[in-house]
Amino acid sequence: MGTLLLNSDHEIRSALREEKFGVVTLLFPKKTLNRFDEKMRRNLPKKLPDLLKRYAKYIASTKRLSSKAGKILYQSNFGQERLQRINARVGSGSWALLGILAQAHGVSRCYLFNYLLWLDEVGVGDSVVQTMNEGAPTFHSYYRYIQLLDLRNHEVVRRLEFDPNPFSVLDYRDWFDF
Repeated sequence: MGTLLLNSDHEIRSALREEKFGVVTLLFPKKTLNRFDEKMRRNLPKKLPDLLKRYAKYIASTKRLSSKAGKILYQSNFGQERLQRINARVGSGSWALLGILAQAHGVSRCYLFNYLLWLDEVGVGDSVVQTMNEGAPTFHSYYRYIQLLDLRNHEVVRRLEFDPNPFSVLDYRDWFDF
């Protein structure tokens, strides 16, 4: 009987900041695009870094947008909701963070980007920025996305860990008399 050795230490690494921005294709419902004038439509992809600065902490700590861990939720492409493609140059750091947050929520990047636009349009931004970023950096120090396939228990888990995590910080003032 032979021995089979498997190595699970493989990983892919690349820089978050690259000299050239990559071209990506974003899908927007026509209903969303119709709310903007032509100039704003062309500049929608340029809003991504600002939207991430504003909402990354909020998105990381809210209830997940999809209820199924084993599937990715995409935007609908039927009836009046035809999707329109927009090619854009997006920085790899913004694209990576959008991807991690989208994966943790079980949605596509385009779905999450449209959700961020919606949050901004309905005016959630100001209250979120004041509440979540007051006295703290805009971004967490790190994000870790974990997708766990537990084949023995027939379970799929998507998890997003981030630091600093305000829910895991111990308040030492309770331990000492100040």
